[in-house]
Parts: sequence; C-alpha cells; structure tokens
Amino acid sequence: MSAHQPDSGGRRFDGSRFRFPWRRLSELSVLTVGWEAAFALVAAAASVPLWVVSRPPLQDLPQHLAAIRILVDYAEPALQFSEYFTVELGRTQYLAYYLAARVLALVVDVAVANNLLLTASIVGLPYAMRSLLRSLGRDERYALFVIPLAWNAHLILGFFNFVAAIPLALWGIAIAVRLRDNWSLPRAGALAAIGIATFYTHVVPFAFWGLGAASVAVGGDIRQTLRRWLPLLPAAVCAGVWSGLTPAGRSTLSAAALSSGAAQPKFSPASASFREATSWLTDILPSEVDDRLFVAWMLCVLVSLVLGLQRQPGAQPEHLASPGCTWRVAMLSPLAALAYFVAPASYDWIWPIHARFPVLALIFFVLVLPRLSKVAAVGMAALMMSISVASSLAITNAFQRHQEEEFGEFDRALEAIPRGKRVAGLVWDRGSRWVRFSPFIHSAAWYQAERGGAVMFTFADFPQSPIRFRPQNRPPAVGPRWEWMPERVRLRDLDWYDYVICRGGPGRIASSRGHWRPTFRSRRWSVWRKHSEADH
Repeated sequence: MSAHQPDSGGRRFDGSRFRFPWRRLSELSVLTVGWEAAFALVAAAASVPLWVVSRPPLQDLPQHLAAIRILVDYAEPALQFSEYFTVELGRTQYLAYYLAARVLALVVDVAVANNLLLTASIVGLPYAMRSLLRSLGRDERYALFVIPLAWNAHLILGFFNFVAAIPLALWGIAIAVRLRDNWSLPRAGALAAIGIATFYTHVVPFAFWGLGAASVAVGGDIRQTLRRWLPLLPAAVCAGVWSGLTPAGRSTLSAAALSSGAAQPKFSPASASFREATSWLTDILPSEVDDRLFVAWMLCVLVSLVLGLQRQPGAQPEHLASPGCTWRVAMLSPLAALAYFVAPASYDWIWPIHARFPVLALIFFVLVLPRLSKVAAVGMAALMMSISVASSLAITNAFQRHQEEEFGEFDRALEAIPRGKRVAGLVWDRGSRWVRFSPFIHSAAWYQAERGGAVMFTFADFPQSPIRFRPQNRPPAVGPRWEWMPERVRLRDLDWYDYVICRGGPGRIASSRGHWRPTFRSRRWSVWRKHSEADH
C-alpha cells in the first residue's frame, strides 16, 4: 500500500508522519546516554540488599508476607486459612499495596512479589523526584540526593506502605505542576488515579500529595483553580468514606485531632524528639558506617547551598515552569519538620506517628537546592552516587552477615511444624548485631507465610489489616505488647496453640511438666509441641 492509498478504514494513510525518529535519536549525546545509564544503575543498586538474602531483616516483613499469603492461597485446604480467617479488604487503607502484591503473586512467589514492590518503591523514589524537579524547572541531578534516604528506619521497621507511598506522592505533585502549566483531560485523569493510589497506600504521604497538588493548582481566576482542583476530588471522596466508615479511619482522624476518641495520644518531649531525629532517618545499622554516610550527605547539601549562593546573579536556570510553584511545594519541608515536633508519637494502636515526618522533610528540602555550575553539578552528582553505592554495599553486607550468623537453623525449626497448624511465637532474643530495631520479633509469622495455619502475635487483630480472625475460631485475645514481653505469657495463654516456636528462652514452657514437649532444639531456636492424652 502506498503512502496515499486508503487504509482498511477508508481513510488515507500518510506514511510520512510515521518515519522512525532517527533525528531525535541522533540528538542524544554520549553524555546523555551515560547519565541515564548511571542514574539507572545507582537507583537499581539501592535495591540490591533485598535480593541477596532469602529473609531480609525488615521487622514487620513476616507479618506482611503472612497477610499476602492468605490473600493468595485463602482457599488452599492444606493451609487452613479459611478455617481461621476472613478477608475484609474494605477496611484496610493499605489496599493498593496488598492488591498489587496479590496480582504479582499470580506469577511469582509471595516473597518475590513483595520484593518487587519494595524494589519499585526504592528505585521509583529518585525517578519520582527527578520528575518533580523537571516539572519545576530545577536541576534534575538533585534527584540523586534522595537515593541514600531510601534506606531509612521506616523501611527497616517494615513500614512498606509508607515507603511505597512517597514516590507516588512525588509523582502526583509533578503531574499537578504540569497540569497547571498545560491542562488536559488525560493529565487530569492521571492525577486523579495517582491520588487514589497514594491514598490506598498510606495516609501520611497522601496528605502531603494533597497539600502539594492543591497549592500548585491555585492561580488565575477561581474557575481555573477549581478546574485544577477537580482531579483531587476522587481521592478526597475515598479518604472521606474510609475515615467515616472504618475503625482504622476513625482512629486516624482521632490521632490527627480531627475527631474525639477514647484513647489518649502520647507525645514525645521536644528535647527527646530532637535527639532521636537521626534515628528516624538513615541510622539503620549498629555500626558507624551509616552515620558517617549521613554526615557526608549533609555536607553535600551544605556545599551545594554555599556554591549555589556564590553563583553570579545572571546564572539562572534555562527555564522555570510555573514560577512560584517550587516554593509552594518546598514549603512541605518545614511543614513536615514542624509536624515531627507537634504530632503525637502514638495513638491507640497507631505507632509511630511523628517519626514519619523527618524523612519527608529532607526529601522536600532537596527541591530548594540551587542550580550549580556544570563542573560543580557533575562533581556533586558523582559524590552522591558514591554515597549511594557505599550505603547499598554496607547494607548488603549487614544483611548477609545477619542471615549467615544469626538465623541459624530457623528453616529446620519451621520444617519441624506440619502445615496448617496453630503456632505461637515467644521471642526473648529479638535483636541483631547487624541491623537496628528487632528483626526477629515477628519470626513466628514466617511460619504462616510459608506453611499456613494461624500464628500469634499477628497483625490480624489490628484495624488496618485486610484479614481478620473468625470470632468462633481464634486465639484468645492478648494484652498490649504481648510480643515484646514473652516472660508475661502464662501457660494457659497457650492452650489454643498446637506448637510454640521460641528464639531464646524458652521460659515457663520448659517447666510445663510434659504438657509441652520439645520437637526441635538448636542454639537459638526451639519448637515445642502440645502434648495430650491422644498422644499415648
């Protein structure tokens, strides 16, 4: 068919419009290709620690995997999930993360599906920041500054939904800036969709998305502002419905002091918050390596500010989209810093609250870093790449040493328990020499994630969980901080369970006069089976 012959629909086809873009490709310089490749490699390198071990030492990881496993294999008879649990997706605000994991688990293992989501969150963070920097006309090389911030206390604690929502919020604000510059229906639809996705991932980044997107939309006459606000409405409706109709939503409103609740918020003194600020950032290893890398990061920020202020007044950016938008979005940084000191530390079952804000304050602060000369910008980019790679190497080494030296014979301990059983976990030795916080506190949940059944301690009793125990077949309710105080667990608290897996201890269970008998023992782990008359 020639260029002017009619196509199958009767319309004339102009082949000249579909020429391969050789000219555009030829305009890509070696430096541009090199920059894109280096950016991609450094961003990808940040996710390597997730893939070098089979069980990354992320505190809440086993609980998330246990919930995802139930969503994936709920009807599998051997795992007994339907006997103990019901699935209630409508009550969780973490719907986007769990549904994405459920879809990925159709083709890969549950643990791999979760790793893919975390990888997308880590790698997506610098790309989302680069998109926002570009939309504001800032130097996109500053996106490298957020890569070392990806491995923060919240990721080590296993707050995956919070971590995943941050790049979504940044991308959403970038779309809002572009929508202000050039309104279009597809772009408005994209903003609405990413707003809903951000809300159903985590409420804190969603709030910053809403504030950022709403502030950049203001401008021109009232009709223009309202039109730009319109794509924010669907996410606002989702937030309103969830807040009013779910227990987790009502608790969240109470924690934000937007409604009254039965529980009392607990606040951290300003002096303590100031001392602990770095603990909620990149201080995730007991060694001083991450502390030194954070100091190097701060020095790079300081040097960038000084060099930028020393530039000639005429050295301005080539373009600046939406004048004033940068400062509207950048104001989210001091707002996050203020929230860290005035927000409660915890409320009811919600913890931590104020600790979420320091990392957001630093991420949004990157937006105000001034444009540097080409030589200084390249040098700063090289330094930040070095810090990012060094951070990834240090975390990778810590993860490998953790698994090699501290997990011991955990796999054999799990194999000592048949599939689909009721298992309690008593963890005396919950810490690690190689990572901070308590990576072993939820060890029992690995059993549910890999072999089914029901475990305690579990997040299924929390309002945000997508699964719940069946009232007629559930373990007895436990007191607060049950998982942190195994010495307070009485033998009668364990009557519902078939097995108990211990790390350290084993405490009172060893003196149960034969009611609990060991089926596996190693230096760190032990498994105990409930003995009954039927065993004779």
